[in-house]
Amino acid sequence: MTAVPYPDTIIVEVDFDIESIVPEFLENRKKDCMLINRLLDMDSFSEILTLGHRMKGAGGSYGFDEISVIGEIIEGAALAADKKTISSAVVRLSDYLERVVVVYV
Repeated sequence: MTAVPYPDTIIVEVDFDIESIVPEFLENRKKDCMLINRLLDMDSFSEILTLGHRMKGAGGSYGFDEISVIGEIIEGAALAADKKTISSAVVRLSDYLERVVVVYV
């Protein structure tokens, strides 16, 4: 059993075969948060939709189901031009990325 560093830590088990690419994947999601916020300022919903769609597809592939869920929310909100929901989803993603700890199995 892996010790949980902090009570609100999210432990995600990921296949050790993809260990070399997971840190970059997570770092790119942090960059997506900043990019989506900039795109919101420009009402660039089609670009936000694309980012959300990519997250939705890629998250689970890497073992991060929550990223897929958030990506789906962003994608749907972008279709509806719903800035409030997109902003909330970005906060949720950012919080998740700050709390997630990867354990390679």
